[in-house]
Amino acid sequence: MTATAPESIANTYAGIDDLKARMGIAGTTNDSVLWSTLNAASRAVDRYCNRHFYALEDVRMFDIEDSCRVAIPDLATATEILEDRDGDRVFETVRTASQYALYPLNAAPTSANGRPYSEIRSDLGVGVDGFAVGRSRLSIEGHWGYRYHTEETGSTVSSGGGISSTVTVVPVDAVNEIQAGMTLLIEGEQMFVRFVNGTNLTVRRGVNGTATATHADASVISFVVFPAEVSEATALLAARYWKSKDATSAELAGAAGFGPIRVRAGFDVEVEQLLAGLRKMAIGVGV
Repeated sequence: MTATAPESIANTYAGIDDLKARMGIAGTTNDSVLWSTLNAASRAVDRYCNRHFYALEDVRMFDIEDSCRVAIPDLATATEILEDRDGDRVFETVRTASQYALYPLNAAPTSANGRPYSEIRSDLGVGVDGFAVGRSRLSIEGHWGYRYHTEETGSTVSSGGGISSTVTVVPVDAVNEIQAGMTLLIEGEQMFVRFVNGTNLTVRRGVNGTATATHADASVISFVVFPAEVSEATALLAARYWKSKDATSAELAGAAGFGPIRVRAGFDVEVEQLLAGLRKMAIGVGV
């Protein structure tokens, strides 16, 4: 059994049950601090890598200096590309999929081993103009982040009538692989699992910019799969944070309501090695 995650926590890259099993912790006495350490470790991984590994649904605008190509932060999917070609701050022109290309080619950020897109280029085919140069001329709606790969849990919604857009307890036909700390996907809505009680999931709805929605019975439930290196590094870091709480020579860190956690500066070598291939230079576009 695991205590319910605080409402403020989401996007932990490792599950609390796995963390407790790794450290041989039973019961729920320390769960509030363990949730805090998992959240702190996940965000520390983001900061170290200068990118985030959850998929944030958002609309972002870009200045255009080169009519042929534009550097962008990590992008996993693009759902709509709009342009303001006349500079009136209205994005009235739709750029269709045949009128642009995302690079690197073959990045496949929705696949199990994919990497993000980092550039959009105008496809200068017959009758296709380049991007209009100027401030705030390009709008991209999509999922921003390193990767957006999901897999089915084998579970479906099972409430006897579907769920509304406001309920925070989701009945399922079977728990299967689902555990607290996972980010689930039902149709287009992401949910963060705060607590599992039998076949009832207490969730935080509409996380990462996704819209809450109604979902019918038998709706398929998938989960977001983070890179294995990220999950392992997060678990190692969280375990170190937990163990260092009793250290005598360290700095204090923590979150409101959770008490102090002692952490040392810097990552362990094992964590740095796991994340080395995922770290982005902290220059240019942001995360």
